[in-house]
Amino acid sequence: MEFKRKVKIVNKAGFHLRAVAMFVGIAEKFRSDVKVLNGPENIEADGKSIMGLTTLGAGIGVEIEIKACGPDAKEAVNRLVKLVSDGFGEDKNNV
Repeated sequence: MEFKRKVKIVNKAGFHLRAVAMFVGIAEKFRSDVKVLNGPENIEADGKSIMGLTTLGAGIGVEIEIKACGPDAKEAVNRLVKLVSDGFGEDKNNV
């Protein structure tokens, strides 16, 4: 099963190393393959690879697409979209 959703980066620092590490930490808990597409740049990366995700260069306001394929795809995408839409738990005004 494949599932995908788009979400905007809302935290001030964007998809920086700490945010990427949090994303990978969650993505690795799922059996599904996870991919992330930086729409404006048309770059796709493995959602379970810190090095891959850092190549996306997604800053604040950039819309990314998170997609997963596998038995728990919907749950994986929904959890990751929530992480991104919540700003990776950062204070959006002070980061």
